[in-house]
Amino acid sequence: MASPPPVVERHPCADIKRPVSDLVATKEVAEAIGRDYRTLPSFEKGLFEYKGRKLYSLETNEFLKCHWNDYVKNFENRVFAPFQFLDIRDYHFVNCRNQLRPSESIHTKTDFRFKLKPGPGVDVVHGTQLPIPQELLMTRGEVKRQKTGKKRKESIEKK
Repeated sequence: MASPPPVVERHPCADIKRPVSDLVATKEVAEAIGRDYRTLPSFEKGLFEYKGRKLYSLETNEFLKCHWNDYVKNFENRVFAPFQFLDIRDYHFVNCRNQLRPSESIHTKTDFRFKLKPGPGVDVVHGTQLPIPQELLMTRGEVKRQKTGKKRKESIEKK
């Protein structure tokens, strides 16, 4: 003999039926749509929005109101877990099919390469090295002498 199914806790809103939008375009509905807009939209769009406001209102929809009250009542008992958003770069083509393998993704690997940091000689905006102007290519303490052609000629004749 089979055992009876376990007792499942019944939801408080289980006896309320989900409402169906059966709103028909009448003269009153058309006037309400026209009254709510400064510029008249297309009638179908206005009728769709009007139906949505009437159907999904907490004032008129008992099913929605019951579920909302249940949500608010049990809000403190909820367990909050962090979201895990998948990245398209974590999918890899392995064995003739796509597989989710975040551990093999290149974009999550640590990058140990040196990077130029903004400072003297590095452009802040582009992160590239700035060209050094000709005036800054000087060395300290060096005495500049004028070179004459005589010395050179003398050194060549000695050899």
